[in-house]
Amino acid sequence: MKKTDKKQHFKKQKSGFLHKRTHTSHAGKLTALFYKYQNESASDGYLLCYLVLPLVLVFLIECMAYHSLIGGFQFIIFHPYSYLVNVMIVAASFTFALIFRKRIGVIILISLFWLAGGIVNFVLLFYRVTPFTNSDLLLIKDGVDVAAKYLNTAQYIGIAILVIAILILFVFFFVKTSKAEHKPKYIHSIPIILGSLLLTWGGILLGQSTGLLETAFRELSQSYLKNGFIYCFGASLLNTGISKPSDYSEEMMEQLTENYETQEESEEGVTYYSHKPNVVIVQLETFFNVNRLKDIKFSSNPLPNLTRMMEEYPSGAFSMPVVGAGTVNSEFEVLTGMNIDDFGIGEYPYKTIVKETACESLAYDLKPYGYQAFAIHNNTGDFYDRNLVYPNLGFDTFTSVEYMWPDNYTPMDWVKDSVLTDEIATALDSTNSQDFVFTVSVQGHGSYPTDSSVKYTHHVTISSDTITDEEYLNQLSYYVNQLYEMDQFIGDLVDMLRNRHEPTILVMYGDHCPSLDLTDDMLSSGTIYDTEYFIWNNAGLKFNWQDMQAYEMGSTLLSALEIPDGAINAYHQNSGRQLKDGEITEEEYLSGLKELEYDILYGDKITYGGETPYTPTDMQMGFFPVTISNVSYTKDHVLIVRGENFTRYSQIHINGSSYDTLYLDPNTLVVASADLSGRTEITVSQSTLSETDKYVFYPKAG
Repeated sequence: MKKTDKKQHFKKQKSGFLHKRTHTSHAGKLTALFYKYQNESASDGYLLCYLVLPLVLVFLIECMAYHSLIGGFQFIIFHPYSYLVNVMIVAASFTFALIFRKRIGVIILISLFWLAGGIVNFVLLFYRVTPFTNSDLLLIKDGVDVAAKYLNTAQYIGIAILVIAILILFVFFFVKTSKAEHKPKYIHSIPIILGSLLLTWGGILLGQSTGLLETAFRELSQSYLKNGFIYCFGASLLNTGISKPSDYSEEMMEQLTENYETQEESEEGVTYYSHKPNVVIVQLETFFNVNRLKDIKFSSNPLPNLTRMMEEYPSGAFSMPVVGAGTVNSEFEVLTGMNIDDFGIGEYPYKTIVKETACESLAYDLKPYGYQAFAIHNNTGDFYDRNLVYPNLGFDTFTSVEYMWPDNYTPMDWVKDSVLTDEIATALDSTNSQDFVFTVSVQGHGSYPTDSSVKYTHHVTISSDTITDEEYLNQLSYYVNQLYEMDQFIGDLVDMLRNRHEPTILVMYGDHCPSLDLTDDMLSSGTIYDTEYFIWNNAGLKFNWQDMQAYEMGSTLLSALEIPDGAINAYHQNSGRQLKDGEITEEEYLSGLKELEYDILYGDKITYGGETPYTPTDMQMGFFPVTISNVSYTKDHVLIVRGENFTRYSQIHINGSSYDTLYLDPNTLVVASADLSGRTEITVSQSTLSETDKYVFYPKAG
């Protein structure tokens, strides 16, 4: 036998041995199920793999979305075209394996990608109403911060084990699967990939044009259930910002803004300085009138102050853009007058456009009339990047919990809202001019414990003749009693403002309903997207009792104050009047608003003459600056820093390195063990939000 023939013979023997070992070894048994599909000659097997596996994957993902095995079948039966499109998307993604030799390994990787998305969606839906969208990828840091309130140690461990198991499974299959015998033939593979993508895109366009697939997701959770997770999540990746209107032009924008005057053109603003009242807006976290629950009985009214205020002062249903989560989208609509529905699917403008662009807002509209703008929030200042966004919304000062001295916390470690009364009073006392104070509370935030052993004050007891789930009733009981304390805050705040004898408008509203699996049929009135609002004032201003959208509140206030400034405000005031008079339809009204939003944020800014008039403010964190006045160092290596306005969030930095800091009081911080010598630079930071000037210190020897 020739040397070359022996070499080929040996390779064939080795190949046969490896194939035999792969099929007979214990680990190879799983791989063997796929092996016959790995070679190009097994085209029928490949076709089966590409068609059957997507059917199974989409079914499993929808079972997780519906939280039941039956739900997966319901999706197939009631939304067959959506099921088909989701299958086509997965199958099209599998065709990319054709350009690799380890095709089954690539298919497993792609399958695990889709399964991972379905699992994340399942987990998010378990703790909130809103499904998994592209925006959640931008909220990873915030999600980690909140996760501690929702997950216990066992759940953390369970999630970690699940993630590790998935990774191990992928590595196992990827390593064990063999390569195809021949290199990919791109001249064949690429047309197949392009053809599958075009076929899938055509199926999507057909579904959208016939109404079988939705393009506008007003109720996000329901849209996901109707259209499928994969289609909806993909749409959230591709659909961001506000799409350019088909009739966008200079003529159209001039028509929409014919009643808008820029601040420079207005000559009457200064005449109102001494007559306008303070404006205080309080957004209450996860707050709504639980008396609307049909199957729940209360030992007493859990919301006596809200009930009284809604009876005596202008009030109504407040239609919010979110339910269960998405606080910042509610405040975005109130502050800007823009409609969240016009943005990408599940998008948070705070994490996208407003984080980088100054935007028309209530604060900016009020500034020409002598107002100082304050933001207050009894939670961390970088949550949802508010510390970066608020300067772009015109706020002069932002006081977050890092600059407060709260004494009371919920069992879930949220700061109670009672701390906000004094903070709002401090804002009003800090200037001699008119003040705009926007406050976001946090006490009502989830999670809501299912365990009845959690300790909290039971102001109100609940019962039900129809609901027997004890864990759900425990959650509801906890939530209702947090609402009771938030309602007490409402009463205290109104009393404080009334006793000041200073002209003031107060608006209070809930940002969204809770994530407690509520449905419309569980409520005696309204929908799960409706909360409540009321407007109290002692300035003699008249407001109507009416239901309204969240984006209408700002123009309602500015109209009462006779303030025309701001393009969005002017549009709402004028086009809103035309809508009520029947001169335009609601569709025309919302279409014009969307065009205006596009021009202001993404277009040519024709509204403003080509350039936005708004620039970010030099916002100060906290009402009062944190300062260092004196530093001492003991022979026991104890560093004592004295100054003003320290809080429990204050941290000492020595030569740029942070040290464990003991908070004694607003004037004293201590580092128990610090080895100092020579020139030393001392600073104090409030988390990552602000830092004092450097204090240079020369410790004395011994």
